[in-house]
Amino acid sequence: MINRVSFARATVRSDTDCARALFGTQLQADAKKGHCTQVMRASYVTGDGRVMGTIGVVNLSTAAAAAAVGKVSGANEFIGPLSAARGPTRKMAQGTGVVQASVKGHYLILTFAEFTNLKSPSTAAARQQLLEFSNDLVTGSANISLSTRMVKGTPGGTAP
Repeated sequence: MINRVSFARATVRSDTDCARALFGTQLQADAKKGHCTQVMRASYVTGDGRVMGTIGVVNLSTAAAAAAVGKVSGANEFIGPLSAARGPTRKMAQGTGVVQASVKGHYLILTFAEFTNLKSPSTAAARQQLLEFSNDLVTGSANISLSTRMVKGTPGGTAP
């Protein structure tokens, strides 16, 4: 639980074909230039079932490559939303959401979040709710594992 919001993982996937896990031709091309070797993705839903999202960790050759690839992410270039076979996340990416990018060493962390009712975040408060969920995903999953990996040289925690 982060910021008093719980979330549960609905599905997970590892791709060595980085283009398959990324949405947008520029993001795909820049990830290839940055020598992407793997993308780990997982989708989560909040405990109250109102918000869902996908987090992805893109493994690039250098921190500079991660920063460069992160700069092209945006409304048309983001992590490929990952649907589950059942539950709310089976409808992932059928609505409109928010996307974010952050860099941690040679890893690029990308998130996509939307409401499970598929309604667009039409107010500042709704948009903020999705952004907070994205931040919580990073804090509660990828950030833990990547920090452990960077310090110990081995994976730790659960990520993404």
